[in-house]
Amino acid sequence: MLTPEDIDLERIAAAFKRWIHYEKATSSMFCFNDLYSMVLDIRASPQEKWQGFVHELAHVPKHAGNQFNMNRMFRELQEYQANSFMYHFWVPTFMLEKISLPRMQSEAIKLIGDTFNATYLFAVKRLEMYKRKQLSILWHQKLYQLN
Repeated sequence: MLTPEDIDLERIAAAFKRWIHYEKATSSMFCFNDLYSMVLDIRASPQEKWQGFVHELAHVPKHAGNQFNMNRMFRELQEYQANSFMYHFWVPTFMLEKISLPRMQSEAIKLIGDTFNATYLFAVKRLEMYKRKQLSILWHQKLYQLN
């Protein structure tokens, strides 16, 4: 994946050897005989399906165990990690850095949403994360200059 156009659910699922099933159900992942399958909500918009797919994709390399049998705090940690992965996988920082973001936040949000086919709320959150990281980098550079 080098450009936003390369971000394709079916192609990525095939590359990761994940089977996708569309059902009237919330997104989930399960493993049977070392084969991973995802359930995506057939009623969801394309953006919501992609969001569910990437979220579930994050669980495989990072997490083990059945969430139904684990401590609530540990389950929440796994969900937080999967969501973080989702934002960075869908709108990778290296791609975001190649875009000339408008100064007006509303225009930057629209550009991110349009470029990456993301919902407005997703674009808001990803821009927020990106700006926070940029600010952190600047802060550390200034701190380093003081030493």
